[in-house]
Amino acid sequence: RTSIVMSNVDQMPQVIMLTSSLPDEGKTTTAIALAQNFTGLGKRVLLIEGDIRHRVFRDYLDLKKTKGLLAVLSGQMELSQAVERNYLIDADVLVGERAAMNAADVFSSARFRNLIAEARRAYDVVIIDTPPVLLVPDARVVAKLADAVIYAVQWNATAKRDVIAGLRLMTDGGIRVTGLALTRIDVKKLKRFGATFGYGAYGAHKKYARTYHEA
Repeated sequence: RTSIVMSNVDQMPQVIMLTSSLPDEGKTTTAIALAQNFTGLGKRVLLIEGDIRHRVFRDYLDLKKTKGLLAVLSGQMELSQAVERNYLIDADVLVGERAAMNAADVFSSARFRNLIAEARRAYDVVIIDTPPVLLVPDARVVAKLADAVIYAVQWNATAKRDVIAGLRLMTDGGIRVTGLALTRIDVKKLKRFGATFGYGAYGAHKKYARTYHEA
């Protein structure tokens, strides 16, 4: 949290996006934890489920609402009506919904830009969880609207080559990654062996990756 706050000494980043190289690398739990950290500082926080191809917020946070992000973008609901207050993290949450159109088109739309602009006015901090960079372009689209981009890397699991490939996609798109968040650290092993990246992670996720393109 401190690194994010200090990433711009003149003004604290207001819209913070999280992504990773591949699925199941801890980006979503990091986004939730970050939201809870900021609410602990007394900030008004909105947590947006931008990974609409693989929606898990309702299960993770025991949410009741089924309408959220797309309902706002389609004009069915106002942002204030669509968010759900979650008392586990003391933040407002906007859940994702299955989209009939291409997800990248959803995030590149003027309506999504307007939503983020409205969220900036209503909240101190807006945190957006997005899909993995190596699978779909969504994160690269959303990142253009963010003040800070956090890249989740699972300790001793994410392949170094996948991190490099993901970061290259971001930088080639003109996106500055604010920092890397090392997730699921085994402190005992870290002390014994030092921080290392695993290899072969992409192969293990090929089947899982198909769900992003089929969603």
